[in-house]
Amino acid sequence: MPYAASSLGGVESLVTRPAAGGHSAPDAFPGLPDDLVRFSAGIEAADDLIADLARALAT
Repeated sequence: MPYAASSLGGVESLVTRPAAGGHSAPDAFPGLPDDLVRFSAGIEAADDLIADLARALAT
């Protein structure tokens, strides 16, 4: 369910990689790990989000 996005302004769940660019370019935050992800939970059902995240983390 989560979408890869550059904005966290919506109501849907989103996943971003801050080091990949956007408003938080790597040079703005030295030492930011490349494999860091940010998850913003939206208004979807909690059980659906938990299941989707469990599947994603299992791979």
